[in-house]
Amino acid sequence: MMKIKACLTRLLTVLLLTYSCFSLSALTVDQTRYIFESNQESISIVVENTARQTYGGQAWIENIQGTDTRPAFIVTPSFFKVPGESKQVLRVIKVLKTMPEDRESIFWVNLQEIPPANKEGGLSIALRTKVKLFYRPAGLVLGRKAAEEELLLVKKSGNTELANTTPYIFTITKLLDTQDRAIILDKQAQSKLMMFTPGESVILPMNSTVKSVMSIDDQGQVEQYFIDGFAQTTSVVRP
Repeated sequence: MMKIKACLTRLLTVLLLTYSCFSLSALTVDQTRYIFESNQESISIVVENTARQTYGGQAWIENIQGTDTRPAFIVTPSFFKVPGESKQVLRVIKVLKTMPEDRESIFWVNLQEIPPANKEGGLSIALRTKVKLFYRPAGLVLGRKAAEEELLLVKKSGNTELANTTPYIFTITKLLDTQDRAIILDKQAQSKLMMFTPGESVILPMNSTVKSVMSIDDQGQVEQYFIDGFAQTTSVVRP
């Protein structure tokens, strides 16, 4: 009993510290994800300082896929100051000329806080925000809406897999079976679905069938999509 209480106490402490860190964040961005279409010259990121003090900031784009270390995008200004309760507009510009045009690519937008000096000599907390940036070739723009419905169930080596045969990258939060119950997946499958890239697949539990998926759209909303074979009951719901 004492061990259980100790574990619960440690868990509560971690949760409170995590919540406190998020509540202390001063610099925030205006979206949970950004879409950069290939026919655009640049896109904007609006950084807001919710604190009363002036905060510094640094922003950059980080490659996620592949081993190419060359920057694909730059942010300008990359270093900046935001007065208290004010905003700063950043521009994201594509600098890498050659990028895949037959599928989406994905990157991290990083925003690092630079807090003002603590005159009292206490601890200053500098938090970093990371959100996804999707590069979408112009030829794929019109086909993105409800592309989750093109996911396929395939049989492979005695297993049933959910395969992404589309050129799009999905953020899938949940798989639902024919009874609209959430399918329990292992951590590896869950992680893969949160960044479900073209050509990837996840193995489903034995005797399970996916009727629909819950996926985050370009606006950051969670929507439900019925995959091939259940199109006759297709609907969209928002939380």
